Amino acid sequence: MEMAITVAAGAALLALASLLCLIPLAPAIKLLDIPTQRKAHVGEVPLIGGLSAFIGMTIAWLIMMPTNDGYGLFLLCSAVLVVMGSLDDALDISARLRLAVQILLGAVLCYGSGIYLTTFGNVLGIGNIDLFWLGPLVTIAAIIGATNAYNMIDGIDGLAGSMSLVTLSSLAVLFGMIQGFNKEFTLALVMIMALLPYMAANLKIPPFKRKVFMGDAGSIFIGFSIVWLLVNGTYDNEKAFRPVTALWVCAIPLMDMVAIMIRRARKGQSVMMADRDHLHHIFLRAGFSDRQALAIISICAITLAAIGIVGELFNAPEWIMFAGFLLIFWGYNLGLKYIWRLLVIFRK
Repeated sequence: MEMAITVAAGAALLALASLLCLIPLAPAIKLLDIPTQRKAHVGEVPLIGGLSAFIGMTIAWLIMMPTNDGYGLFLLCSAVLVVMGSLDDALDISARLRLAVQILLGAVLCYGSGIYLTTFGNVLGIGNIDLFWLGPLVTIAAIIGATNAYNMIDGIDGLAGSMSLVTLSSLAVLFGMIQGFNKEFTLALVMIMALLPYMAANLKIPPFKRKVFMGDAGSIFIGFSIVWLLVNGTYDNEKAFRPVTALWVCAIPLMDMVAIMIRRARKGQSVMMADRDHLHHIFLRAGFSDRQALAIISICAITLAAIGIVGELFNAPEWIMFAGFLLIFWGYNLGLKYIWRLLVIFRK
């Protein structure tokens, strides 16, 4: 525990130093978010929040923590992913190239470390659904899904960071309850602390007066890291938690992404196109402020994560936890279908 706290404190200080150094450099390296019709913020905002968190986390880990058990490979793949994300932030590279790199890095991490999803658990009530040779492929798909889920949720100040902190805090709790997951607990705690300077700047909490954004480099790195932690927590026989619990701790980003993709597919649109139909957009159109929408969505995310943790703690049947998650997702998707009627009610 003492080592975890020491590494996390170091990551926070290094992330803060990186943030302060990168803010004045952002224009020179073209890491600026320029307002457009779809981006309503005021002025050019540095896209360096996630990059600073990655730098803080990586340096602290390399100085004080081991790189065995796949962690060295994880850091290497994360670095490549962050470089690609930064290039995308600066140059807007193609979606196909981004997807290809995500698939490649997912494959390198899974096959190189030998750590990947091996089972879905007893989510149907008929016994464990083992993945066998499909395990690495499912894990790669999960990596792609998570990197895009946390990227898509990044729409208002503090939201991507808050959703990340909810998931990482939930994982820290889950890992902290089980002996033998010290590295996983440490990584979750380190990432939480490394994100705090960005969150303060993003929300312009004193002494920060200039806003920064996470950027694609940060959001896809966080999604990648969360999947790594989830897979480590559910891998092999000795698990920190069951696979179904993973759905609950990242419920809001996951449900928002899947629901939006379903809606786009029904309209015959590309599932990866940008739009303004995400959950936070709906709250804004309903008349809520950015901070109100952030608070409501964060409370929902915390509530769902807490349900997952309590279900894990009391060993609730996996099929009940899975059925509950599907029921909530069905309600969420149904709400999107009749969103205009709901908006009228909210405005009243």
